[in-house]
Amino acid sequence: MKFLYKIYCVFFLCRKEKKIFNIFKNNKKSLNDEKSIVLVQCVEDYYYHALFGVIVSSLKNKNNIKVDQYIVRNLTLGSTSNVRSFIISILFSNRFKDDKWKRLYSSYCDRVAFRHEGSSTIIFDIKALFRAFKIYRKIKTKEQLLELTLEDIKVGDLVYDSYLRFKPAPTVDINDYYLCIIIWQSLRNINMTKKYFIKNKPDILLTSYSVYIQHGIAVRVALQFDTKVYSFGNFQTLGKRLTKSDWYHVPNCDNYKVDFENLPNKQLNLAKSESALDKRISGKNDISTAYIKVSAYKISDAYLPNVKNCVVIFLHDFFDSPHIYGELLFPDFLEWIEYTIQILEQYNISYFLKPHPNQGSDSQKEVELIKKRYPDVRFISSSISNRQLVDGGISAGISVYGTVAHELVYMGIPVVLCGKNHHSSYNFFSIARNRAEYRDFLKSCTSAKVTNQNQEEVKSFYYMHNLNKTKSCKELMSNLIEFRNQCNNEEIFNDIDYIKMINEIKKNKEFIVFISELEKIQL
Repeated sequence: MKFLYKIYCVFFLCRKEKKIFNIFKNNKKSLNDEKSIVLVQCVEDYYYHALFGVIVSSLKNKNNIKVDQYIVRNLTLGSTSNVRSFIISILFSNRFKDDKWKRLYSSYCDRVAFRHEGSSTIIFDIKALFRAFKIYRKIKTKEQLLELTLEDIKVGDLVYDSYLRFKPAPTVDINDYYLCIIIWQSLRNINMTKKYFIKNKPDILLTSYSVYIQHGIAVRVALQFDTKVYSFGNFQTLGKRLTKSDWYHVPNCDNYKVDFENLPNKQLNLAKSESALDKRISGKNDISTAYIKVSAYKISDAYLPNVKNCVVIFLHDFFDSPHIYGELLFPDFLEWIEYTIQILEQYNISYFLKPHPNQGSDSQKEVELIKKRYPDVRFISSSISNRQLVDGGISAGISVYGTVAHELVYMGIPVVLCGKNHHSSYNFFSIARNRAEYRDFLKSCTSAKVTNQNQEEVKSFYYMHNLNKTKSCKELMSNLIEFRNQCNNEEIFNDIDYIKMINEIKKNKEFIVFISELEKIQL
């Protein structure tokens, strides 16, 4: 019976979901004389359903608005890997499952705006497929793919990252027909989204992320139509306002250094950062690392090889979106690590690879393949703490854009990066602008030194990134992180006190200010 009930809950609201539905259903109003339209992303995630619901219900308390939802499903993870995966994707990722989530979001949404799957006409789909194939045949390099623009919408990075995530694969195979499928789906997404925006002109779009074609295309179309877009994919702030010049959901850190210099009490702020950094390095998570299951500084009993005077390369999850910050020296993490290994071995630099402690199972499999392709490469257990590595005498750290950069520099270890990142307004690390410069940084990384000024800049960065918030903002972010962790934990999901968590969010001063900001947008 339990098995049958699980199958039932894939397509219909379970007991807990019905309770969640009832929390918001009483907030719906008449659609007469609507003044504004709020478009909500129907993402299959209880946390975002609740968060968007709290925002919408708060807006409806004082405003007569129409709330539309759009259904994002179009690519299914691994559906083209084999026959079994294809059948599973048909059975358990389809319109019937969409309808369950549409029903859940209808507790506060008034209608469906569009679906990414199944909303276009057969004639359009056939024409789009032929067009996608022509585009696909013209793409000869990964760099060409990354520059792809469709209907005046830049989509190359979205298509590239979607391929990595949903194929899944650590790099793009330009000759793979699955790439054609993603381009085809991108054309469909753009068509459906633009048709809706032309007709309805929504004032606000609420979205979870801005990566992959499911999220990013709607964001970029909305910005083209001057809709105000807010993304909730980071925990630095509630609802980052996206723009045509910054459509990434990660925090914009470009002005951190200048802004810090304009703050009062700089020495006090630096002291606060030092205390917080010491706390993190001691093995305790803070608000910026709450998504990490295990702290990178928890002391491990795993075997620690002799790392004295060696470089450590800190791997990323190969299937995460590599273009989350935009600019990147390599098209993906696999090309980055292969090039890095080649250069280090060419110049006889001793090194170790450390897998990402929070990587998924597909990334773990890729690590095993790297071990087979490079049998002489030495690995360090991901459970070994970075503090242990520093104490063991490592000479430098290498990453694309990881958080480890400022942590290592704070502990006196030089770092080389090769992608735009949240540290980019500072100079406490070496960031390569091209492959020749990256090669030079790798050649000299073991002789680089960290200065006192570098470490002061780390503290400045840490303050701006994590501590430069009001008390109510810190409380709100803490509540949201706790709420999200609970929603993503199947073992405790049924015990979540939704009403209590929602009320905590609603009464927060930072949340009230955010709602006031949204109300000013409405016409």
